[in-house]
Amino acid sequence: MTPTPHPKFRTLAEMFVRTVEAQPRSDAFLSKSEGRYQPVSSGDALRRVAALAAGLEGLGIRRSDRVAIIAENRLEWALSDYALLGLGAIVVPIYPTLLEPDIELILRDCEAKGVVVSTAGQLQKISNVRATLPSLETVLAMDAPPENCLWAKSWREVVESGASGRADPVPAFREKVEAVRPEDTASILYTSGTMGAPKGVALSHSNIASNILSTEGLFQLGEHDVALSFLPLSHVFERMLDYHYFWTGVSIAYAESLESLPRNLNEVRPTVMAVVPRVLEKAYAKVLEAVAEHSPRKRRVFRWAKGVGQDYFPYTLDGGRVPVGLRLRHSLVDALVFCKVRERFGGRLRVMICGAAPLSRELLEFFYAVGLPVYEGYGLTETSPVISVNYPGSARLGTVGKVIRGVEVKLDDQLVDGDGMAGREILVRGPNVMRGYYKLEGENRSAFLDGWFRTGDLGALDADGFLTITGRKKNLFKTSGGKYISPEKLENLFQQNPFVSQIFIVGEGRKFVSALVVPNFAPLEAFARTHRIEWARREDLILKPEIAALYEREIERETQCLAPHEKIRQFTLLPSEFTLEAGEISATQKIRRHIVEDHCREFIEAMYRRQAPESQPAASSA
Repeated sequence: MTPTPHPKFRTLAEMFVRTVEAQPRSDAFLSKSEGRYQPVSSGDALRRVAALAAGLEGLGIRRSDRVAIIAENRLEWALSDYALLGLGAIVVPIYPTLLEPDIELILRDCEAKGVVVSTAGQLQKISNVRATLPSLETVLAMDAPPENCLWAKSWREVVESGASGRADPVPAFREKVEAVRPEDTASILYTSGTMGAPKGVALSHSNIASNILSTEGLFQLGEHDVALSFLPLSHVFERMLDYHYFWTGVSIAYAESLESLPRNLNEVRPTVMAVVPRVLEKAYAKVLEAVAEHSPRKRRVFRWAKGVGQDYFPYTLDGGRVPVGLRLRHSLVDALVFCKVRERFGGRLRVMICGAAPLSRELLEFFYAVGLPVYEGYGLTETSPVISVNYPGSARLGTVGKVIRGVEVKLDDQLVDGDGMAGREILVRGPNVMRGYYKLEGENRSAFLDGWFRTGDLGALDADGFLTITGRKKNLFKTSGGKYISPEKLENLFQQNPFVSQIFIVGEGRKFVSALVVPNFAPLEAFARTHRIEWARREDLILKPEIAALYEREIERETQCLAPHEKIRQFTLLPSEFTLEAGEISATQKIRRHIVEDHCREFIEAMYRRQAPESQPAASSA
């Protein structure tokens, strides 16, 4: 059967309409309703989008108006997006986890004329800040607003009003779509601000469209695939992929929440999904916890199976011929062990696309070994986002793949350090690169070098064109001894440590490197019970000298390969994780360094008031 060619397009709105007309399908979306996932056809989606666009137009939303969306991933998010794009409006996605001051800052900066929210909680945030936003005229609530809330309108009622007009709204919507130009701004996306205040990245229709078209065919996605969308649609990574899914005929199911992900995986049984390292780290930890509860014999079987898988998967990467004996052993361990691990992900998953942060080699090898390949890629909000990616038939572990079609990458001539320990800055040029930061002319001038966008990331290109990320230029710091430290390099060493949930490296301008460590409490408490350590609360447990000694050993073991100036000389154990709610991590699970440093300044200063030993870390606890 010859596959239907994907319709070409110039704008995101055009992509939506042409795909519906060229490739109609009954299950374009899967939305959780009444306890189960139910299909929504592409034709129904188009009718609802057209009706919503008509209703929004009736409320005064016009071309180039900025309209924010503050919602968790759900069908209404996508439909609102397509409706606004079709009107030529500019979509401003806002993370639903943001607090009111951040939301107010973004809405004021972009001069939003409208905002679409999901729940009563999000509506309350707008209620608390709307008096300070003179440009805000229209508020829509996906969940019906309370009857006494006269300033907000029901999303569903606006759709119904747009559909109840004299004329069919679809032809009128098509006309609006045809008027949208590729160079028009499609979206302003505010960066999560891991290093400071967020900046609005202005992306045109052609920026994002070029990224979709440049990644065509890499993963061979089509109408037989189902995607589970759970990374925030307010982030360009998941949003671009969702456009790509729709265009290639993949059914898109929306996870209810990160907490419900294990259940939704088994309900949807996806074949493809985007992930971030933190999700995979937690999944791997759950597998190891489950293995630890089995008998010694079963634990030995698991270790043997893991070894067989790690011997086997390299042949799948380079297409080599698998030795007969290894092939037979792999068939056995696949039936005994690996299929059970894959069932945790629904049993059909064949592609996981990973971005946002580095993955450790050990984690990658485990997922490849069990038959769940993870394809690392690299990109930025400013590049719409994909710059490079691994994909089936072209994957090299430890890299972020080859640069995609139509995009150019080069490395800056200047070394960041005299000995080149962290690499050179990655420069990018191509149709996916942003128009610029919104209303930040000074930032725009410094963001480019002779027409090349400065990513702020450090990297290297090998002889075969695979790109490796070696650090973040802005995150590098110098100790008082003049030595450069890459905190990511140190933090990544602990990705698979069973006793470490999160770690944060500090030391700028200091005599030595220190760390804030959040324990992984499930294995830590198991360790404490095994060693008859008594405690009442986690705050008590991390004060025990036996626990301090455990972490001293773990830190020494994980950092034995480091140069002396990179060694962690002091650490503090914290009783709770860095969280989204506190603003300490971004929606893609990256630590917001300036926030954590501010929140934990007392602990950091305490570490530097103590004398650090020359060869081993000294412990402290909070």
